[in-house]
Formats: sequence, structure tokens, C-alpha cells
Amino acid sequence: MPKRILVVQDDEDIRIALGDRLTSMGFDVVMEDNGHSALSRVALEAPHSLIHGVLLDMHLPIVDGITVLRKIRDRHPTIPIIVMSATNDPTQFIDARKLGASS
Repeated sequence: MPKRILVVQDDEDIRIALGDRLTSMGFDVVMEDNGHSALSRVALEAPHSLIHGVLLDMHLPIVDGITVLRKIRDRHPTIPIIVMSATNDPTQFIDARKLGASS
């Protein structure tokens, strides 16, 4: 059974490109375009071990990436989370690393 990766990215072109690439590598990919829907997906699937990793954009509508990261980490501390962002703001990545994310 392939590992299931959640891609959370508000930019549709980037989200689709990442999803396509991960799928071509053999992953089962689910995608969300905002922080609220990502948290809903994790709440539904993570307790049943259906989410094996998260690729998380830091700039999301509705609920920002740091808040999503914090909430996932609080409820599911073993799910690997990789953060990404188009900004070069190092404080964002420092905060994310303190919460247990990879970048």
C-alpha cells in the first residue's frame, strides 16, 4: 500500500505539480488548498493512520501554515511535516522547526 501524502498549497498550479510529481514517485496523494480543509482532512484520516506525511505551504488562506503545523503536531506528533514557502523570511522557518517541521 503506497504512503499517503497530504499536500497543502493554495496555488493550484503548484499544488497540482507537486501532486503529480509525488504520484509519479508512487505516493498516494491527497490535496487541500487552505488550512481549514487541511485540518479537517487530518482530523478525519490521521487517527486511522491514513496520512503518512504532510507537505505544507506556510502562506495559506483561512488558517495560516504555522497554526496548521501547531495543530497537527499537537494532535499527531509522529506525522512528518515538511514546510515550504515562497518567502525568504527565516523567522518563519525557525518557528516551524521549533514545532518539529522539516524544511
